[in-house]
Amino acid sequence: MNAEPQSLVTLIGEFASLPGIGQKTARRLAYHILSKRKDDVERFADNLISAVTKVHHCPNCFAFTDEEICETCKGRTGAKSICVVEKSSDIIPFERSGVHKGLYFVLGGVISPLDGIGPEQLHLPLLVKRIQDEGIEELVLALGSSPEADSTALMIDRMLQNTSVKRTRLARGIPMGSELEFVDEVTMLRAFEGRVSL
Repeated sequence: MNAEPQSLVTLIGEFASLPGIGQKTARRLAYHILSKRKDDVERFADNLISAVTKVHHCPNCFAFTDEEICETCKGRTGAKSICVVEKSSDIIPFERSGVHKGLYFVLGGVISPLDGIGPEQLHLPLLVKRIQDEGIEELVLALGSSPEADSTALMIDRMLQNTSVKRTRLARGIPMGSELEFVDEVTMLRAFEGRVSL
């Protein structure tokens, strides 16, 4: 016999379906929601529905926006660099740090045959078109360090090899504050190969 009502079990299941949320956290969230005042929960639900209804992909870069075209694409016309990322949330660290003053392009994933994601599921033809149409001079590949991200970066590099577009990839190395003895072999190899002069 289950000590929890079926509606609560269903709510826990919905929270557990979110990335990074396990059963314990899902249960804690569900119980927290049920302990709130009804008007607070209704406001939360309204905001959730509003976000799902209003937020969509920018037709130029595929970042999330609630405008016709995202603020970055509107405000940075004439920029000559595009930072290519896997998902919309990957843009946030660049904007917070202010290191990239150009445009962005969200691929919507990386090539992963095991997950059924090939080049045709990504926005690669639109990336090439945007580079050509807007006279982009540099493409910064800001993808993860997984084998799938490496394959995706290699494919993009090959697609643009007969162009004058400068293609760069984020450096990889040892995080600040890390002890060398705890750094894995691949990270150490990449950090060593990417060493710079003092």
